[in-house]
Amino acid sequence: MKLNNQLIVSIVTGICLIGLVAVLKNVLLIPSDILSRDVIVYIIIYIGFITSLSAKDNTKKLFKYDTALFWSILIILITLAIIAIYAI
Repeated sequence: MKLNNQLIVSIVTGICLIGLVAVLKNVLLIPSDILSRDVIVYIIIYIGFITSLSAKDNTKKLFKYDTALFWSILIILITLAIIAIYAI
């Protein structure tokens, strides 16, 4: 069974979102009221990445790096950047 690009990016996004909440809550000890407010924004941002793959035609790429690997790495880097912002 071959996974399509949108499913791969969706799985990576879900794992990153769960990992983000776990790190912010348990490692960085962010208060629950701040975390619940900010997680809503992060969910909206991550949904934008997931839908960006389905919004365009699958045969046309916007640029040569427009692959599931590129989007997955981008999501991971954004997740790490969010954690870094809270850690500072």
